[in-house]
Amino acid sequence: MNEKGYSLVLVMLTVTVFFIIGLTILSVSIYQAKFTQVRVEDVTSLHDAVKSVEETVAELKVKVEQLSLSTPLQLDLDLGNAQTGFLSELMNRHSVTIEDITDAKGIARNKLFTRVFRISAPYGKKTVSREVIITNAPSFLKYALGSKENVTLNGGAYIDGNIYAGKDIYVTNVANYIYNSTLYSVQTTFPTTSEKSILFVEGNRYACDHENGARSCYNLNNNKFEYSLLNYSEHELPSSLLIQKETEDFIDVDFSWTLKDKLLLAAGVEPFSPEYANYIKNSGEPELLFNQLRSNDAFSLIDDVMLFKDFITKNNQNSKSIVLQSAPSYVFENEELNLEDKWLIVDGDLYLGNNSKLKGNIIVFGDLIINGKSGVQLASTIYVTGKTSIYDTNISGLDNEQVVILSKGRLELYRVNEFNNSFSFEKENLQGYFYTESNAVIYAVGSYINIKGGLFARGNSEQTIADGFSEGVTINAYRGVVTSLSEPPNSDPTLTNVSESRFIIRHDKNVLIARGLGLPFSKRLHVIIDELSVK
Repeated sequence: MNEKGYSLVLVMLTVTVFFIIGLTILSVSIYQAKFTQVRVEDVTSLHDAVKSVEETVAELKVKVEQLSLSTPLQLDLDLGNAQTGFLSELMNRHSVTIEDITDAKGIARNKLFTRVFRISAPYGKKTVSREVIITNAPSFLKYALGSKENVTLNGGAYIDGNIYAGKDIYVTNVANYIYNSTLYSVQTTFPTTSEKSILFVEGNRYACDHENGARSCYNLNNNKFEYSLLNYSEHELPSSLLIQKETEDFIDVDFSWTLKDKLLLAAGVEPFSPEYANYIKNSGEPELLFNQLRSNDAFSLIDDVMLFKDFITKNNQNSKSIVLQSAPSYVFENEELNLEDKWLIVDGDLYLGNNSKLKGNIIVFGDLIINGKSGVQLASTIYVTGKTSIYDTNISGLDNEQVVILSKGRLELYRVNEFNNSFSFEKENLQGYFYTESNAVIYAVGSYINIKGGLFARGNSEQTIADGFSEGVTINAYRGVVTSLSEPPNSDPTLTNVSESRFIIRHDKNVLIARGLGLPFSKRLHVIIDELSVK
């Protein structure tokens, strides 16, 4: 009898255990089904939000590129706002929010064509958004590095931002340099880009692997760095580089036209007025326009640089821009100047030395030299008709603004933080955007160059480059410690630590907003799209 009781208890216990296991499996299955459904709905919601934002950006881009460049007021009328007009239609059509943050960015909307919008769509408790900048600035400001001609990347540079090659690109794992008039080529790593960087190449792609001396990427026998093209493979760049064709037209800079526009702005001539149009059409070269405006008493004239600061202090109510004249060159060192809304026009060479702090826009009819171990602080747009030389110095911004230098002549950038091995990956030593109409060759083997902004050499195929490189921009960058160039640095092609790159450049889109009226502008509007964010 007891045995039968025990059997009954055992059966009931077994049934109960299996029943609990079944309930558990059923519960888990129901939970997984609900979780999968929620996850599917979550992914669908994210996809829908991203799609709404992207379609809105695409329609806005098409609209903007069809608009004619008239006046800033007309641009606002053409776009409308959240309540009426084209932007309101976009919001209703795609169920998005379009926030105009132009004023919050400190942009003078009555004087500039720059507009900044934040386009967002809900995604559960989060929001998907993109910021877009509408501007008539030229295309080069979109890129961290580039040229309308060729781009040559020799060695271990690190680039965070997009790269543009209007023609061909050459990539090697050697860094070239010159010491005591002797040419050297030392093996290092291939260049590296950030994950979000895109390399836009309109022409051919060439790569050379030195292979520990098995190949020579350059022939140095003729005292020039001549490409050994037989050792270059075509269309086979390092796999780390993301390559695309640029789908948008490149909007170029007309340096002469831009300089005349800035001279008229400095002279107080109303943009797009009949007077402005007449000057632009009939003035000839910028130098002729400058002399014409000067003779018409459009500027305050100063003959002695020693009187310049005193003049600004005593005449701060005078709205006229200032011309420094009557000397071949002018030196600013240990000086702090704020030009306010005035322009400074230097009729001669300009030297900016140690501890110079300068805020305001400048036109230099001559050469620009920036030098001094203590560094300079600049919040300026500087137009240079000659060449620009930056050496043995640091450049930082001022009042959350930076410098943009546009040079018609060569851009020379050398001996910056020479033999400095205290690598500061996150801290730049040159803050600003550097542009030249000419070619640029940068040597960062002994130097340590860390740029926040950008570098663009438009390129000139008619100019001979003494070192033998191709027209456009050429970067020579070693990766690792360098204490002297009297002996070639030790080659270490396996060094993957990008923080030891001796040439680092990070693009800074803020230049499109912060420099305002000083920036060059083109005769077309276009849209620059920032990264997608989910918050």
